[in-house]
Amino acid sequence: MTDETPRQRKARLARERKRAQRLRDKAKKLAMGSSTFKMEAYKGTLAELERIRIAGEFDEAAHALTMVIHGAAELSRRDPAAFRALIQGRTK
Repeated sequence: MTDETPRQRKARLARERKRAQRLRDKAKKLAMGSSTFKMEAYKGTLAELERIRIAGEFDEAAHALTMVIHGAAELSRRDPAAFRALIQGRTK
């Protein structure tokens, strides 16, 4: 028999589950080639990203940014002229 109380057992099992989850997450990120992307953004850019997040009904700005990148890449393959128009920015 063990000297572990029910409370200690519950805490130990929670730690073990969390440790296993972290290992799974780490392995998944490694397998998918994950890396951290840092960039400096000003309030206007952050406001536009938030507008995109809301319009696209994304929970996170990072997900919205990922989808915009993939969408722009697809547009560059499918319609290069439309892509060039997109990246030239707005006219003032």
